[in-house]
Amino acid sequence: MNTAPTSRLGQLPNYVRICVRHGHFGKPKNSGFPANPPAHGENIYVFGHRRSDQIIYSFDKKLDGFHDLKQLPFNGKKTKPAKLRKDYWSPFAHISFPAGKGAIGRSVFQKLRELKHLHEVAWDDEFRHKRPEEYTAADHKRIAEEEKKGNKDFRPIRTKEERGIALNAQKSNSIADMAAILSGAGRGNKIVTSEGDESSPRKLLGVKVNWANDQDREYAEEWSQNVSHGLFEKPTYVANKDSTKKSTSKPPAEGKPVES
Repeated sequence: MNTAPTSRLGQLPNYVRICVRHGHFGKPKNSGFPANPPAHGENIYVFGHRRSDQIIYSFDKKLDGFHDLKQLPFNGKKTKPAKLRKDYWSPFAHISFPAGKGAIGRSVFQKLRELKHLHEVAWDDEFRHKRPEEYTAADHKRIAEEEKKGNKDFRPIRTKEERGIALNAQKSNSIADMAAILSGAGRGNKIVTSEGDESSPRKLLGVKVNWANDQDREYAEEWSQNVSHGLFEKPTYVANKDSTKKSTSKPPAEGKPVES
């Protein structure tokens, strides 16, 4: 009876490994992450907490209780919620970019996140002191006592709890950041579609911002001309009734010259 040589039987596992190796050769590598949809980045929703004025940026209309919760820092005891409650969080602004400009929207999203983080961690000693509108009756009494002693520069200092509450309130800073970034401020800002020169101003991408409350945009000192404003379909508050008519206006065309 003929039998295969023992040496060939011992090489069988090697043949199997070679076949498997050639079978995987040339296949595209998969990073393990799902591909982004085509319109990813064309819409940025800015959510705010009704009580604490905490801010969360999102590409989706609804918050993700796992990933979005990571945007909230720990500023002290009971300053970070254990979960995101729907009755406390709601979008107060919606930034929309032209179709096909999702890459610019993602760049703006990154800059907004970075500025928010800086506001939360890079505060100076001035932040330790209370503002005049935060003074209590005890603070006014203490200030009067210090003035009698000749200390006219005395200012009450926030406690750890009060400092954590102040760090959480980022709504006004967020709106000011939106106005600055959408105006093309900052190095490498992709809102700037064309750098200007002495003969022509630079060109900025047209963007539209819809608001739940038309008074919120007043937190920013000024808005650039490439930004148009509107209202949600169901706004929470409208101070200027004429703004509802302006909400139907289209944003400036892409690449419209704007003087910086």
